[in-house]
Parts: sequence; C-alpha cells; structure tokens
Amino acid sequence: MNTYPSPFDHPFGTVLDRDALAERLTAAAGWEAKNRLLVQLARELPALPDAYRDDEHRVAGCESTAWLVIDRQAGRLLLAADSDSRIVKGLLALLLTAYHGRTPAELAGFDFEQWLVTLGLQRFLTASRGNGLRAMARMIHAAIAEFSH
Repeated sequence: MNTYPSPFDHPFGTVLDRDALAERLTAAAGWEAKNRLLVQLARELPALPDAYRDDEHRVAGCESTAWLVIDRQAGRLLLAADSDSRIVKGLLALLLTAYHGRTPAELAGFDFEQWLVTLGLQRFLTASRGNGLRAMARMIHAAIAEFSH
C-alpha cells in the first residue's frame, strides 16, 4: 500500500487553467516580472514526495535536477513535477498547467512550443532550460500516445 501523499494534488486545481496563467504572464511586462511570477508559481507548487525523486522519474537533459511523474486516471493525464531550481520549478508549473488533468483528445491540437511563444517566454528560455522543457513535453506526448492505444 502506498502511504505517500498523492503527487497529483495541485494548488492550481484539478484541471489547471491555461487561460488564467496566460493572462498573468502576459500582464507581466518584461523578463524580470515574468521571472518573479515563475518563482511565485514555484513556491505554490507542492514538493514532490521523496518516493518519486528517483532515477525512474528524473528528467534527462535538464541543467537542474528535475523529476516528472506521469499517470492516467479516468482517461485524464495526471502530472506531477519538481526541481531543485526555483526557475525550473516555475517552468514546470507551466508544463503542469498545459497538460495536467486533460484527456488525450483535449491535448490533440495543443502546441506547447507555440503556447510558450504566445506567453512571451520562448525567447527568454536558456538553451538548457528550453531543452529540458522540450524533453518533458516529448515524454508527456509519448505517454499520451501510449494512453491512447
């Protein structure tokens, strides 16, 4: 029996609101304001239970240490993530907002890269942070494809 708390409990809600987050990021003028918002999101995101901070859930290709847990319940994608870096953890909050709690059908037409451009974040991501986010998005899309079969 798993006695650890669920890693899928998010303070942002069951289905995270992409539009509300997009409004907050769009209103943040400049990288400094966006950076502050990402740090705030990182503070709001609960820590991943130690049981999931292992090599199985560690994301390769990230400059910082990051973990991603992917599951499915009632046809919906469930995600949990954490990092030892506040900025990366804030970026993980974006990833969770983009994908957590949605069905494969709801995600079929979603373009994470374009969403980052729309939010004005693409040009601010360092190469390693961008690569880490893309690696996680690929992991999520692979899981979606697997869940769809």
